[in-house]
Amino acid sequence: MNRKPTDFRLSLEELTGHDAGDPEDQENAPTPMIRDILRSCKKPLCQLTAYEIGDLVIQHYGYPYVLDLVWPKLRENPLYDGDNYPGMVLALLIKADPGIWADRREYKDELSVFYQMALERPEDESEAFRESLGLPHARSSMN
Repeated sequence: MNRKPTDFRLSLEELTGHDAGDPEDQENAPTPMIRDILRSCKKPLCQLTAYEIGDLVIQHYGYPYVLDLVWPKLRENPLYDGDNYPGMVLALLIKADPGIWADRREYKDELSVFYQMALERPEDESEAFRESLGLPHARSSMN
């Protein structure tokens, strides 16, 4: 694959060429979540907080650039939480529409590695991840 690396100094608006609109305009952003997403679209990716990254993943917004941003975090910690519960980001990506991988197929291939790494973590760390996927607790899977 010969794609140009994502420049994390740019915003989602700059990367996509799409103006998300004014987050303070009630018609454009009728809910707090939408306002937060639109604000995130205007910030350089490198300045997004874990909470903002988590929101973008929850809303499946900003792909494939958000995948480029979150992938090193998952490599470091497959239970990266996006300022939510441990493993939330990975669980949402596992359950995501297959279309999100169209431009990042290599990430799809690596998902199973992160999944296994997450399951190998101590139960107190992986419990919320397991629950979000409807998996048994680690203790009950050993019986």
